Amino acid sequence: MYINIEKKFELERENIKNPIILIGWPGIALVAKLAITSIQESLNAKEFLDIQCFDFPPKSIVEKGSLEIPMAKLYYKSAESEKGNDFFILTASYQPQSPTGVFEFSKAFCEEMHNLTGGKINMYLSTGAMITDIVHDNPLIYVCGTDQDLVQTFLEYDNTKLYEGGYISGANGILPAWAGANGYAPGICLLAETLPMPMMTLDPRSSKGLVTLLKEYFSLDMDFSKLNEKIKEMESIFESFKKQADQFMRPPREDKESDSYFR
Repeated sequence: MYINIEKKFELERENIKNPIILIGWPGIALVAKLAITSIQESLNAKEFLDIQCFDFPPKSIVEKGSLEIPMAKLYYKSAESEKGNDFFILTASYQPQSPTGVFEFSKAFCEEMHNLTGGKINMYLSTGAMITDIVHDNPLIYVCGTDQDLVQTFLEYDNTKLYEGGYISGANGILPAWAGANGYAPGICLLAETLPMPMMTLDPRSSKGLVTLLKEYFSLDMDFSKLNEKIKEMESIFESFKKQADQFMRPPREDKESDSYFR
């Protein structure tokens, strides 16, 4: 399968400090992608790699008149201190579409990151969404991973719960699992509970839950203003939809007045 990786600038291996890979592919209610892009923008991480893959869907992307092919992008932000973490932040417009594509991308990406960093990666951490019947005011974050000691460090934080059993489909589940299973670095997956509505294309409340946990865990200097704006927009749309639904479900009014000629 064709996978092409283009570097935007060079990194010196000896200058890389405690690197973490954060992953947010588009998926349910775009929870993961919105969380990870919010972190990338807030940290002002710079575009480091462009990754083309023939398993991305054959859909060109047009934005403000500019035509582009789909690709994954990896951003980089250096540590603020000697004991801090360098961050590599991976996101894309689409996930690979086939099982072969997901595994081939995971293999190629882990090999590339191992070579670029000299095997220094501390953790592959992916984000995602979990559909539940009830969503709490502060969405629960379900945690699982390839290293149970590392999993426990996340469970020390509020609004977290062990994901005891099930499946995580797509690249959000496979990439960290591949990294852990093949000795590249431990893999962690964080899933924010969500209750997607037909009229909602985003769930920024769930995305904010993920960002809040990552902010606390890695001591990130984060700005929540854009996420809060999206949450207000979502709540406004939901209230409008609820009013329309209430109006639709209301029983017809009985007209007790005398009949009228005019209609």
